[in-house]
Amino acid sequence: MNDLTCPEAPAEALALDGELTIVQATALRERLLEWLPQADGRLDLSGISACDSAGIQLLLALSRSLRESGRTLQILQPSTAVVESLQRYGLDALRA
Repeated sequence: MNDLTCPEAPAEALALDGELTIVQATALRERLLEWLPQADGRLDLSGISACDSAGIQLLLALSRSLRESGRTLQILQPSTAVVESLQRYGLDALRA
């Protein structure tokens, strides 16, 4: 998975592409932990091609960590794969 800046996303947003799945969970977790201290909470997921329950779990953990420090997770431009996974688990509110 590559971390890319998406032209439509604000420069401060972390843009991810590839899979948000159990296969990538460890690497993605490490990247999110690096990002978390300076994170403004904006995450561009327009480049995500697949998302499973491990990916959703990472998003929930990230949301909780941000909330504990007074910030909010903002999912920008979620891909169809992300939207479908959030809907599957009843988490539509996470992308609001």
